[in-house]
Amino acid sequence: MKLFSFRKQKQQEGFAFLVKDMFDLRDGGVVVAGQVTEGIIHQGERAVCITGTGSSFACVIDAIEQPDPEHQGQTFHPEEARADGPFRGHYALRIPGRNKSDFRPGDRLLSDAGTVR
Repeated sequence: MKLFSFRKQKQQEGFAFLVKDMFDLRDGGVVVAGQVTEGIIHQGERAVCITGTGSSFACVIDAIEQPDPEHQGQTFHPEEARADGPFRGHYALRIPGRNKSDFRPGDRLLSDAGTVR
């Protein structure tokens, strides 16, 4: 029986995003604005929204937007959102197939694997 393994364990990746505001899109879907509090979110990544009431639902991060740190008043669309990124990790995330009413301030988006709490 093997009790210990000395091989390096692959570090699991994940993220946590705190929802602060929501905006419905004319074309459908919603934008949630808030802060990445842990890890890195990649465009196209699946997430789970944990609501303040304890329910949850799956969603996909379709696009990421952030103020451009080099051009005041402009935005850009990075492929990833980082907790250690510019503006203390504040980003807007576009989520298709959902409505503003699905989210509330204080909800959390977690990586689909649920590795970060």
